Amino acid sequence: MRPVNSKSLFHMLCVTLEKLDSAEIDVATANSTAKLVGQAVNLLNYELKRAMIMSNETFRANHRNLEMKEFDSLPQ
Repeated sequence: MRPVNSKSLFHMLCVTLEKLDSAEIDVATANSTAKLVGQAVNLLNYELKRAMIMSNETFRANHRNLEMKEFDSLPQ
């Protein structure tokens, strides 16, 4: 996997639009790419918000951090 940030996601969208304009890909492929980029942006936003909240020492002390647990340690 390659590291991803907002600049690389925007670049991917621009390349997709260029391919769509030159008929290298169809509308469905461009639409799928745009939806995947949208989901990646949602994840980046989540990580930014989480980092902001976790920087608060009081909140972090009282927060149950489920992301650090192994999947097998969670109740079924």
